[in-house]
Amino acid sequence: MEIDRGDRIAPPPSPERSRVWIGALVAISAALGLAVVIAPEFGDFLRREAYAAAEAVGAPTPADEYAPLYARLEMEPLRAGLVASPKISAPLAKLLREPCDKRAIAALAEALIVEGEERVAARGYSGFAAACPDSAIEKGRAGELFLRIGDAEGALKIADALISEQPIQPDFHYLRARTLFAAKRYDAAIGEYKTAIELFHDRAKVHERLFVELANAYVAVGKPCDAAYTLFSWIALDPTRRGTPGARKRVEEYGALGCRNLPAFDEPKKL
Repeated sequence: MEIDRGDRIAPPPSPERSRVWIGALVAISAALGLAVVIAPEFGDFLRREAYAAAEAVGAPTPADEYAPLYARLEMEPLRAGLVASPKISAPLAKLLREPCDKRAIAALAEALIVEGEERVAARGYSGFAAACPDSAIEKGRAGELFLRIGDAEGALKIADALISEQPIQPDFHYLRARTLFAAKRYDAAIGEYKTAIELFHDRAKVHERLFVELANAYVAVGKPCDAAYTLFSWIALDPTRRGTPGARKRVEEYGALGCRNLPAFDEPKKL
C-alpha cells in the first residue's frame, strides 16, 4: 500500500499557532536586543514582556541573560513566569548591575518567598553572602529559611559558619540550637540554648520562647525537672510580671511529667 503524503498520524500545526510561536520568538529576540542599547528601565520592561509572552504560549526562552547572576548566587535558573514578574525581574536586573546590593537581594528573595520558592530564596541569600562582604544578616536569613522548609542540614551549615565568624553573637547560637532540636540532637541543642542565654548581656530581655524551647529539649531527653526549673529561672528574672497563671501552669505541666517536690513559686531555682 502506498502512503500518501497527506496521510499523517498527527495533524500538522495550524498556520495560526505557528504564527503565534514565531511572533513570541520574535518578540523575545527583539526585546532582548533592544535592552542592550536602550535605557535599562525600559529594557527591563521589554524583557518582562518577552518572558511573559514565552510563558503564555509555551515557547522556549532564549539563553538566559541572568545566567551569570544565577551562577554567582548558586541558584537554579528561574522559570520564565517568575522572571516576568516586575517584583522579581527588577531586583534581578539590579543585582546584575550591582552584585552586592543588599536591598536588591532582599527584594528578590522576599518576592520568591511570596511565590512559594523558599528554597530558591534561601539559596539566593546564601550565595549572596558567600560572594559579598559583611553579609551576616543575609546568611542568617538563609539559615532561617532552610530551617523553615525542614532542611536542618542546610541550616546547620549556615549556623556553624556564622558562629565561626562571630562566636559571641547569641542570635547565631539560638539559630544553631533550633536547628539541632529540629535534627533531634537534643543534648547538643540544650548546650546551644544555654550558651545563647548566657551570651545575652541582659537576661531579663531574653524572650520567654527561648526558655520554653530549652525546657522542651529537656523533656525530649527525659529530664522534666530540668524543664520545670528552666521555666522557674525565667520567672525569677522578674517574678512580679512573669509569675502569671499561664507560666505557673506550664511549670506544673512539666512537673507532671515526672518531677516531684517542685519549689514554691516565691522560691524559684535559677538556671
